[in-house]
Amino acid sequence: MTLSPTGARILAENEDGIVRGHPAALARLHGDRLIRYNGGTPIMTPAGHQALADWIAQHGRPAPAAPGIAPKLPARQHEAVLTAARRPDQLVPSRETAGNGEEWFNARTLEGIRRTGFVTAYPGDPRSLYLTAEGRAYARQRGGIDVRRRKFVLVACGQNKQPDPDRWYPAGELYTGGYHLSLRGAADALTSPPLIRIVSALHGLVPLTRKLRRYDVRPGDPEAITADGLSVQTAALGLDDADVIFLGGQDYIDLLVPSVPHLFTPLTGGMGQHKGQCRQAREDASLRERWWTQAAALFDRHHPPAPSRSRPEPARPTGAHLPFVTERPR
Repeated sequence: MTLSPTGARILAENEDGIVRGHPAALARLHGDRLIRYNGGTPIMTPAGHQALADWIAQHGRPAPAAPGIAPKLPARQHEAVLTAARRPDQLVPSRETAGNGEEWFNARTLEGIRRTGFVTAYPGDPRSLYLTAEGRAYARQRGGIDVRRRKFVLVACGQNKQPDPDRWYPAGELYTGGYHLSLRGAADALTSPPLIRIVSALHGLVPLTRKLRRYDVRPGDPEAITADGLSVQTAALGLDDADVIFLGGQDYIDLLVPSVPHLFTPLTGGMGQHKGQCRQAREDASLRERWWTQAAALFDRHHPPAPSRSRPEPARPTGAHLPFVTERPR
C-alpha cells in the first residue's frame, strides 16, 4: 500500500497511538488496516506504525497541520463537543447527566474526547465533562458556534431561612429573606440555574439543588467556611476558566477574591441599593450584557493569553459602565 502525505501526517501526530483527522482520511487508513477502532476511537495498528516508519525513512517526518486548526474528530466525538458548546453549562450529556429526552453520549465517546483535551471533568465525577478553552475553540472552528467561557453567578446566602430545623430543603428554597431573594432574582436573569451557586457561610459554594438543613452560622464564626476552604471549591468548579459575577456583601468578597481574583462585583452601597440594582438587572437585558462584558474584561486582565495552538477566545466589545457599576464595592 502507498501511504499518502495526509495519512502520514495523521499517523505522525498520534498521541499514545490515538489519531485524529478527516473522516475520509481515517476511512482510508482503516481500509488499509493502518488504524483500528476501539469503541469509536481510532488507534494505530502495528502495520500503521511500520508504514509511518517507512514513510519517515523515505520522505522525512511529515509537516504538522497548520497551527490553530484542530483536525476534525470522529463523528460522535465531534457531535458531543458541539452539543456541549450549545449548553450554558457546556457539559457533554452522559447517561448520568442528560435531562429527560436529551441525547447522551456513551462512556467510549466521553473517553475519546477526554483524551483530546477538549473537555475536563469535575473532581470526583469523571462523567461530568465540560469544555476546556481548546474545546470551545474547536466548536467555534469546526461547528461555527460562538461559545465563550461559562458564566457563573455566586450569590450570598441569607440569615432568614425556612423554619423547620429537621427538614431538608433544596438550597434554592432554604433562604427566605428579601435581600437574598433579590440577589437570586438577578442571578436567575443573568445565567442558567446549573451555573448559580449560593455562597453558604457554613457549606461554601452550594448548587441550588443540594439539600440542606437550617443552620445558624455567619462569616467569621468558628464553624464558617474559610478562604482556603472556598479555594478548594472554586478550583473544583473550574472558576479559573469562567467569567464569574458575585452578588452580595463584602464579607464574602473577601473570602472569594483570593481564589477568584477576576471576581466581578457590580453591586455598590448598602442592602437597599443592592436590591435596587438587582431589580434593574432583572429588568434590563442591556445591563446584564454590560455586566458580563465587564466580567470578561476583568478575567482577561487577570489571565493574559498564553501561547497556544488553539485560537484565543474572541475579543468582546467593551461596554460603558453605569454610574453604580464598579469593579469592587468599597
